[in-house]
Amino acid sequence: MFKDRPAGWMHALIFWGFLVLLFRAFEFFLIGFWPIFEGPYSVNFMAIDIEGGLVLDVIGIIYVIYYYLKDAFIFLVILACLYALYRRLVIKPKRLNLSGEGIIILLLIFTIMVSDIVFEGAKLSFSNLGQGLTTPLHRILWEIGFYHPDIMSGLWSPLGTVFALILPASDYSTRPSLEQAAYWTHVISILIFSVILPRSKHFHIITSIPNVFLGNVTQMGNQLSRIDFEDETKETFGVTRVEEFSWKKLLDLHTCTECGRCDVFCPALNSDKPLSPKQFTIDLRDHLNFQTPALLSNKEPNEPPVIMNNAIQDATVWACTTCGACEEECPVMIEYVNKMVDLRRGLVLTEDRYPKELGDAFKSLETHSNPWGFPGTQREDWAKELNIKQWDKNNPTEYLYFVGCNGSFDNRGKKVSESVVRALQKAGVDFSILGNREGCTGDPARRLGNEYLFDMLASKNAETFKEQGVIKVIVHCPHCFNSFKHEYPEFGVKLEVIHHSELLANLIKENKLATENKTDETVVVHDSCYMGRHNKVYEAPRDILKSTASPESVKEVETSRERGTCCGAGGGRFLLEESGTRISHNRVDELMQAKPDTIAVSCPFCVLMLEDALKAKNLGDTVKVKDISEII
Repeated sequence: MFKDRPAGWMHALIFWGFLVLLFRAFEFFLIGFWPIFEGPYSVNFMAIDIEGGLVLDVIGIIYVIYYYLKDAFIFLVILACLYALYRRLVIKPKRLNLSGEGIIILLLIFTIMVSDIVFEGAKLSFSNLGQGLTTPLHRILWEIGFYHPDIMSGLWSPLGTVFALILPASDYSTRPSLEQAAYWTHVISILIFSVILPRSKHFHIITSIPNVFLGNVTQMGNQLSRIDFEDETKETFGVTRVEEFSWKKLLDLHTCTECGRCDVFCPALNSDKPLSPKQFTIDLRDHLNFQTPALLSNKEPNEPPVIMNNAIQDATVWACTTCGACEEECPVMIEYVNKMVDLRRGLVLTEDRYPKELGDAFKSLETHSNPWGFPGTQREDWAKELNIKQWDKNNPTEYLYFVGCNGSFDNRGKKVSESVVRALQKAGVDFSILGNREGCTGDPARRLGNEYLFDMLASKNAETFKEQGVIKVIVHCPHCFNSFKHEYPEFGVKLEVIHHSELLANLIKENKLATENKTDETVVVHDSCYMGRHNKVYEAPRDILKSTASPESVKEVETSRERGTCCGAGGGRFLLEESGTRISHNRVDELMQAKPDTIAVSCPFCVLMLEDALKAKNLGDTVKVKDISEII
């Protein structure tokens, strides 16, 4: 909530105010049914003499404390409403839907608060305040207990007292009418609010509490659910109709506040792609609401319409990089990535509909275990000159270095693999590789919705790991890291997975890996989405840079760490054509604000995407992109 502090405090004060004032609302309805019930005014405040000291009864003390707390929050909620109205009507943030509904809700809240003050003030003025008191000074003294010997009602309603003091002293005949008007204004406003609540986006006031409580707070990596392909009762795979989403995902849809924070940091939307996370959720929610009567009816159901190309367009789903920026920003913990992948699964597995360029990639993954069609027999060719051991299950090394597809086949990726190997060898780390026995983790297939292909690739790798007795795995690809750490346990493999940036940082800290003299070149850090947001690894690359560069030369940009912008390769997007402005170009523009000589990364796909963007902007000769291992 507080990443945007003014808006965060505004919403928090209104929310906490609602919690405090729930009892007050209940009290208003009690007064309506039993007028004799007047809150603290109906309590007999007894003063008990205990060893010379006067003590109010416990109920009275509780009422006094609550009424002071209630008035404090009424004042804060009024301030919050005024700021919210100013924001919506004057500032007009681009990320907000400036609807009339939002204005009505704020005015209702404001009315509920003000009517409470008027009700209290009119009651005080009519019953006690001002009777026989000829000057404002007398009235104030009476209120604070110096003028009148009894404990009077104004003591515990400071806002009501202030309002009563400013009422015309001669107009006592109007006080009962004012009290009645304030009472009914308050009650009717609450009833109107309660009718609007479940029929609008403000239903999130109710649903956000369970949604946050049931949110994913411990499980990282956007772990996706595995599909049981042996289940013969399943006719479809993935999601094609809204009722096929899990109940938690449907609760997500009703929890959206339409605040637009997700849109602000979405790399797809910010590069003119047809994807707005906010609109995606709103469209699904509206589609669900439209289908709800039919879903709940006992009549023979008609064939419900599919989601894709009705509520959501294909291009919207394929634009997502699964970077998780939307989920990081959402104040009510809505999950977006798993819904995108569910819909991609429906398109690929059930409808057999996907971008044409993925056809060759899927076929290559199936036949060669890499997305580019290189023969699997060439997987270990990059390592021929580096004197690297092959994994031997009878004489295993401490670590298996899992190189991944990029590091095995891509020319630029091979250089990263070589630098990782040289750093490990220099530090004396005992490691080996699988060579041609290694296969793709299946991450791109899974993120692109081809769960069947992912299942096949992951099962094969899992079988290899179990057969070879692999326990500790080093990876330099964050996507491999994420799959092994969070998704492979479902295949019966629990690995100790360490990213090369973490291992190299530890080796430097333990003085097992000496770094060269520190450079004075300006270095800016780019955080990988799948190591950063998805796995919360931010410090390891920075710790390495501290040992290789002077502190003042290591720079950060505003969009870094959990707000770091995606390079555009995630979610299998590196295999797809890109429309609009390239995401990587936008990211380079952000990083260039630090005027760097080097962009430091810890993901081979980030290296490729950012280098291409620099070349396109004619910056390839002046700014270098280097993996952390290459900087060492």
